[in-house]
Parts: sequence; structure tokens; C-alpha cells
Amino acid sequence: MLRLSRPLVEVVFVRRYLVVANQTLVGDELLRCVRERMRAGPCHFHVLVPATPASQLDQEYVASVPEHVRVAATHEPGDERRLAARELLEDEADEIHADRPGEDLGRVLAREQLREALARLRALGADAGGEIGVPDPLEAIGVVLHRHEFDEVILSTLPLRRSRWLATDLPSRIQRSHRLPVTQVTGPAHAAAPQTPKE
Repeated sequence: MLRLSRPLVEVVFVRRYLVVANQTLVGDELLRCVRERMRAGPCHFHVLVPATPASQLDQEYVASVPEHVRVAATHEPGDERRLAARELLEDEADEIHADRPGEDLGRVLAREQLREALARLRALGADAGGEIGVPDPLEAIGVVLHRHEFDEVILSTLPLRRSRWLATDLPSRIQRSHRLPVTQVTGPAHAAAPQTPKE
């Protein structure tokens, strides 16, 4: 009688975390939370940065934006349709290296935050990718969840008195809409805009 032996295959369960943040993306509390998840076992982090319009960002944060970034965000009349089409097409992290003159300053800052966050997470040894999302965080999460599955949402916000997301009870809305556990961490009260190098 011939017996065939099957090789043993080790199955590794990789937990997937959706990290949602903007102005607080590289805060110490968020990085602590990421380190905890990494210690618990194999995992992947997908960073989503909703492109909040500059007019809705914390004004101290906007005031910390370097002048060359402000200039890059100005645009010529007539650019609106072209810029709107680009924003609809942009979503994956591979796109974050293409600066686009004339974009809303909030979208420019979201792209820079994503660049900085991915670099910091990868420096910690995390498996991480990410994208820029639509301005509304709940809608942006919904778009990502149509393409990917996650075990948990990690939401980083400004402190209660300064956070629009907490004022609208975003953590509970995410749980109700998407039936995922949500861990909310508080970022620094005075987050500084990313200091992108002048090219």
C-alpha cells in the first residue's frame, strides 16, 4: 500500500488594521497603539488619510505649514475640473509621490502626512500601505472597506474640544455603519503640519 505524505503547511493569521487619521497621524499615542498590535502578532496596517479641506483643518495646524507648500497649493483659474478629475482617480499609496499644483492645501497636507506616516511605520518594522481618501471620514472608510477587509479600525483624533470627528461621534458611527471594533486614540493638541522638504 502506497502512502503519500502531505507536507505540513503553517497557516499564519495576519491581522489587518485600518488606521484613520489626518492631523494627528504621527502622534505618540497612535505609534504606541501600532507597537502594541505588532507585539501581538503578524499584522498589516492600512493608513487612510481623509483629505479634509484646508478651511476645516485646525487653524494652528494650517499656520504651521511651510510657505513653499502654500505656494504649491495655489492654482490658476480654470484648473478646477482637471483637479477634480485627479482627486477622483487618486487613492492608492503609489500615487502619493506626485505633487499636483493647484490642489486644496488640505489635500496637499494629507498627502504629506501619509508620506511621513508610512515612513515612520515602516521604520518601526510595520507592514504598512495607505491612501488618501475623500474628505468625509465615514465615507472614506466605506470606500476602503469595499476593497479590503479589516479586523479593527484605529482612529486618531485631536483632543475632544478641538476634534470635529469626536464632535460628530465618529467612533460610534463607524461601529454602527461598518460593524468593526474601533479604538480611538488622541493625538497631540497642537499637531504640526508635515515639514516637507523644498524641492
